[in-house]
Amino acid sequence: MSLVGKNIDAFCLRCQLTLAHIVLYEVGGLVRGVKCKTCGTEHRYHGPAPEKRLSIPAVRQSGMAPTARPRTVRPADARQWEAQNAAITPDVVVWDYKLTECYEKGDVLTHPSFGRGFVESITADGMEVLFGKGRKRMAMNRPETGS
Repeated sequence: MSLVGKNIDAFCLRCQLTLAHIVLYEVGGLVRGVKCKTCGTEHRYHGPAPEKRLSIPAVRQSGMAPTARPRTVRPADARQWEAQNAAITPDVVVWDYKLTECYEKGDVLTHPSFGRGFVESITADGMEVLFGKGRKRMAMNRPETGS
């Protein structure tokens, strides 16, 4: 029995959806040409759109985020942070970390994620800060972006 002139669901290349089509022709009993009833485009029959499956790569590719694992703190860094934190006097200024500010070696700052830190070294636009969870390279002295 021929399907020519009958309705069939097919993936429309222009609409990018599975929509009703009219069968235009068959070859060897298989539907080969259809016309979209929505946009009128004539094209080869593609059947319904295949289901999109999420593929999980067997090997991690570059650019993918690594799995979160706890970072170990070097014992020497932890002892040094504890000593500096204990030596803070009430008159020490503790700065809130801001990307646009310029800091100096020896400054004490607080970061919303890392907590209290001590500036150990400075470069033109960065610094190394000792936090309770280890050393971090932090940006500083960056221009403000207009919002």
